[in-house]
Amino acid sequence: MTRFLLALICVAAAAPAAGETEITIVNYNIRHGRGMDNVVDLERIAEVIRAYDPDVVLLQEVDRFMERTDEMDQPREFARLLDMEVSFVPNLLMNGGQYGNASLSRFPIIGAENVGLPNPHDVEPRGCLRITVDVNGQPVDIWNTHLGLDTEERRQQIRVIMDRLRLDDYPTIVAGDFNEEPDHSNMAPVLGILQDSFAWNAGDNEYTVPVDEPTRRIDYIFAAPPIQVHYFKIPHDELTQIASDHLPLVGRFTVPRPVEGAEAWGVYDMNDSRLHEALGEP
Repeated sequence: MTRFLLALICVAAAAPAAGETEITIVNYNIRHGRGMDNVVDLERIAEVIRAYDPDVVLLQEVDRFMERTDEMDQPREFARLLDMEVSFVPNLLMNGGQYGNASLSRFPIIGAENVGLPNPHDVEPRGCLRITVDVNGQPVDIWNTHLGLDTEERRQQIRVIMDRLRLDDYPTIVAGDFNEEPDHSNMAPVLGILQDSFAWNAGDNEYTVPVDEPTRRIDYIFAAPPIQVHYFKIPHDELTQIASDHLPLVGRFTVPRPVEGAEAWGVYDMNDSRLHEALGEP
């Protein structure tokens, strides 16, 4: 099977061509809905999200049946509040409840899997949740992750994610809380292969934490051609400063029209020398 070799040249924003579909994605670490006022308020999180009318929503730090959030089924509640389909797979089980990433979509979710990530220090288990959505006939893989707190842990987790992307056959988006700033060497495999939607930043704010006076960017939305980025913003306003301890990300992307009989798109060529170099492979 022929793989799609990633082009690294950013393309200027333009209106979608005939047959293409523009989609809006919100990525958000919600701290199980607990705001900076220490109040758990899912409606407040939903209000932040609804302001951008997204097609796909990627959430990290989501509770299900946890005592600290009144045993609420948060994935189901967000599906109701946003009128979307939801996929949730827990990475951590504790106190009779579940905790992990949730991905929601207006488009039909036609596939899902959760890839467990390395946990070399036996701390909090982490995962990368993939949903495949049907965007007007074109399947798109959208990955949602939350990486660990240790540098070596994140290095291993990023390598597993990038290795797994070698198997992707569809246009691909990867997003989440990476707990790593873009200039760290751990991010080289990602930034060397995928487009960082931040390059299209249309807002004044450049960082995602802390929410009162942001100074660090550790949350991302990445895309692989043929998906194209058209818009990006990190909303920093009165509501986003209180709803969670991270600011949300908003990106707009163009998905190509499906081509009957065409070979599957891939993220990159498995023999791409840039990937091997970034991963330290011979």
